[in-house]
Amino acid sequence: MKPDLYICHTAYQVLVEACRAFEASCPPALVLSAALPGAEALAERLRATGLFAGVRVFDEEKCGNAFQKGFWRTLLLQRVIGRRNVEKYYGFCLDGTQYRDIYIHNDWSVLGRYLQDKGLRYILCEDTFASTCAEGGHLLIRQQRALPHFALRQAFGYGYLYWGDWKKVKAIETESIEKATVPFARERLLQRCQKAAFAALTKEQKALLSSVFITTPLPADTAGAVLFLTRDFVSEGLMDEETQRRMYKAVAAKHCSGGPLFIKAHPRDASDYAALFPGAVVLDRTMPSEVLNFALPFRFAKAVTVESTVLKAFEAADEKVSLTLDEALAEARA
Repeated sequence: MKPDLYICHTAYQVLVEACRAFEASCPPALVLSAALPGAEALAERLRATGLFAGVRVFDEEKCGNAFQKGFWRTLLLQRVIGRRNVEKYYGFCLDGTQYRDIYIHNDWSVLGRYLQDKGLRYILCEDTFASTCAEGGHLLIRQQRALPHFALRQAFGYGYLYWGDWKKVKAIETESIEKATVPFARERLLQRCQKAAFAALTKEQKALLSSVFITTPLPADTAGAVLFLTRDFVSEGLMDEETQRRMYKAVAAKHCSGGPLFIKAHPRDASDYAALFPGAVVLDRTMPSEVLNFALPFRFAKAVTVESTVLKAFEAADEKVSLTLDEALAEARA
């Protein structure tokens, strides 16, 4: 039987595919984008699980730019150059005949474009939890469909189309077909309830996933533990580093007392929280927060965040506190 191939760009996506691998009839192959922080170390831990037939880290940033200017150059050269760039890089080449299905979460990536260059059908998975069911109208898809001659682009494969609009996308996975808001015909959607997949994990499977994602020694006494989940406002250009530090110190002082403090930073947040909060348990920032729903032998008394949706799917805290950015800044000024 042919294995499946999973292509991931974030730790959450790795968690999703690890859960899928538990259900696989034969060990699948996994490709991690080097854009994922700590990708090489994560790959080593994944190899140690024995869940995958192979785990490879691929540096998409070194593949060069295949985009062309002008109609004819795009039509005749873009796919040739894109395929050459990827296959020239350390001889990386995917043979679609080797796999039963190819699953990818971000088809706007270099690897997503490579699948289109090769004409390989794939299943598009959700980028984040229930992203196909999110409110807001899926603006990027609608903007793409508003491009000149979209129907012709789609029919003849001119350039690249993302987010499920490429004509050879086999299916688009969704947490719930009934609740899906993406502008696709229902027959193109494939339901996979990730929440149910997390709930179905056995004790042994949870332990295996914990060995992959929990890399920080935990304290012996966790009574009253508080989890602070950060967002990197600095990289978003919303404030400078010093302002963010003062804000987080003020929020922690008011909302994170009563027990050991745990810090789970956003994957893009490179701030030194061990220095900012001496004595706190700083969890691996690349770890998906969903792991904490099942990976720890205790519950948090409280989980706190600022201007983030991270607590929507978080279930491991008795109390959840989500502050707006204005509320957090006001506390820093008090």
